[in-house]
Amino acid sequence: MDKIVKILFFLSSMLLANEVKCIMEQERVYCTYFIDRSDNENGKVVVFHWQSPLGNDDRVRIFNIPPYHGSVYDYRYLPGREKGEWIVVVKELDSNKSVKTSFVIENNDEEFFEE
Repeated sequence: MDKIVKILFFLSSMLLANEVKCIMEQERVYCTYFIDRSDNENGKVVVFHWQSPLGNDDRVRIFNIPPYHGSVYDYRYLPGREKGEWIVVVKELDSNKSVKTSFVIENNDEEFFEE
């Protein structure tokens, strides 16, 4: 069932260009940045900036998107992360275009591992 949800999420999100979408699955949050493949003939370099609620758990990562590819993703493990609203900003370095989204972490560490 989880695989079906992931596939449907991926396929539906491909229709939207230049967006970042986040989903929580098991003990991780996945954020995927989608671009129009036709706008990516030379490849792109993007920066994921994860902004934690209190600023104590921020992270910045740089990714290369190969030519004619339409997405790149990053993920964080949920256990041990700050509770509250997180903001994820993805910026294309060549054009300075950026998009952002947010999600809320409400659970404590133990709840992620209960069966």
